[in-house]
Amino acid sequence: MVSVIIPVYKVEKYLDRCVESVCNQTYKDIEIILVDDGGIDKCPQKCDEWRKKDQRIKVIHQKNMGLSEARNSGLESSCGEYVIYVDSDDSIEEDLVESLMNLIEEHNVDIAMCTHRLKVNGIVEKRPFNSKIITGTVNELLKLIFENGLWHAWGKLIKRELALEAKFIPGLIYEDYENTPRLLLNAKRIAISMDGRYIYSVRGDSIMEQRKKSTDVDFAKITDELLKLYEESNYSSDNKNFVCSFLFKQLVYNYHITISWNINKTNEFILYSRHLLRKEKIKWLKCSLISWKRKIAYLMIGYLPFLYDNIYRITHKARLNLDSQSEL
Repeated sequence: MVSVIIPVYKVEKYLDRCVESVCNQTYKDIEIILVDDGGIDKCPQKCDEWRKKDQRIKVIHQKNMGLSEARNSGLESSCGEYVIYVDSDDSIEEDLVESLMNLIEEHNVDIAMCTHRLKVNGIVEKRPFNSKIITGTVNELLKLIFENGLWHAWGKLIKRELALEAKFIPGLIYEDYENTPRLLLNAKRIAISMDGRYIYSVRGDSIMEQRKKSTDVDFAKITDELLKLYEESNYSSDNKNFVCSFLFKQLVYNYHITISWNINKTNEFILYSRHLLRKEKIKWLKCSLISWKRKIAYLMIGYLPFLYDNIYRITHKARLNLDSQSEL
């Protein structure tokens, strides 16, 4: 059996579409766990209505504790040998579970995952299905995972025992960015399908959309922990080098976004990012995949932040003005 875990909160407009896509799966041996995370709209009622429609659905009502706790609640109550998370404003192709289960059975892997397509303003990204299947150890496929943005919690069929070893940290923002690396450390072999069977909905009112102009300090703290996690792992030196480069690039990318829209000198993310670049200076200086141009930028952010921030805002002023006008 496969347990499909759907955390539900403030998704009244999207919930029916999501649950319907799960109920219509060609793989029938599933249980569907709707975790109502203390909704104040019609979501709790909708969850109960769906339970009456399909006997495979069970509903958990809990006080609002956040996405991490909602997923953990669903995981703890699950009965399947495998679990998969689906966000309640997204949807999945009708054969997603079947295709991932086939990968697990055919290739004897612990985790099977797929890429995603975007849905913007009700229109799904037109990307031809790619039948390419890639299997191997996490060490062999780590770069591919990062390059294809496969660190999200959703879109992965996971052995339940592995998921239980890597529960989500309560109250953490960007929880899957932190969780997936820990999950993968315990997996022996994985399979990746490049078919885009998971449909990710881009919403202007979503939490992630609201964070595009300001990054929470949790992102910098997670980066700090991931640097330690990968350094202490058994991954190859090439992979450690790649991840080091990737993590610092992501950190500074979000730093640029935040300083572009936030001039608060006490912003926690900005201050922690500068601190982290100073603390881990030896790591990124030694990283061969980080260019000297980037290294100079990192030095300035860490030690001459006000000069760097002003230079960045001035040199990117035209783009920032264009972004502001596009939102009017």
